[in-house]
Amino acid sequence: MEQFDYPSKTGLCTIAAYKWLPEGEPKAVIQIVHGMAEHATRYDDLARFLNSQGYAVYAEDHPGHGASINGEGVRGWFAPQDGWSLVVEDIMALHNMIKAAHPGKKLVLYGHSMGSFLARTCASRYPGEFDAFVFSGTAGKNPVLPIAKAMASANARRSGGKKPDDQLNSIGFGAYNKRIENPRTPFDWLSRDEAVVDKYIKDDLCGFTFTSAAFRDMFEGLGEVSGKKWAEKVANVPILMLAGSEDPVGAYGKGVVEVCENLKKTGHTHVVLQLYNGGRHEMHNETNRLEVYQGIASFLKAV
Repeated sequence: MEQFDYPSKTGLCTIAAYKWLPEGEPKAVIQIVHGMAEHATRYDDLARFLNSQGYAVYAEDHPGHGASINGEGVRGWFAPQDGWSLVVEDIMALHNMIKAAHPGKKLVLYGHSMGSFLARTCASRYPGEFDAFVFSGTAGKNPVLPIAKAMASANARRSGGKKPDDQLNSIGFGAYNKRIENPRTPFDWLSRDEAVVDKYIKDDLCGFTFTSAAFRDMFEGLGEVSGKKWAEKVANVPILMLAGSEDPVGAYGKGVVEVCENLKKTGHTHVVLQLYNGGRHEMHNETNRLEVYQGIASFLKAV
């Protein structure tokens, strides 16, 4: 893994980016978009596996995450305004660097959780820029989203937007362990692998609470990709939908199926759904991760 940097479109920080290159000429390039309150180097195992299959891998830490921290040191904050669009532009800036470094190679965008919302935003705003997508741990339409967005906006106005929003964090994640019998930790919903959960908890760069402004920005992005017109704007390219049946983010499979069906209804002819029975939120970090890795490799090889 090699780290490099580039200026964020927020104007508030430098983006820390990473690349994993295979031996020899890569078959294609996979760009990973990480999730909320985590960072890109958590995907090191997946990236190394993809290297072993002949793929180059790139990823970046979003503003307010990982090593992409602004001068004020605020985690879980994108920007004062338009944070979602600015993060999307940071992702596309890396995409353009990848195109320049690997001319003529097929480009796949892989987004997990909040990263899947960002990847889906890229898919609809920039059709034709990517040759395939992997949407991991994504979500369908949430009926309480307008209320949550209004709360986040109000809280951001009151606090200035840079303070962790414990209220929204509790509302958003408080019930995520409800289907787990005798959970050990507040983060058991991430994976059945206890070592993965413990490592996440011990990682100072993970598990922090989003600020009100970042919640507002994420809810705006989720509203965009949950809209009726989203699927119509996405190019008809191969798409892999990847999730666990016990993932609360995807409403235990229902939300993922909803997104998949919406894509099919709008003429997308190559949508693959891999819903792993018993799996939780981070299928790439689950107890059956090797099966998941092989599923991803099979999809990539096929397309």
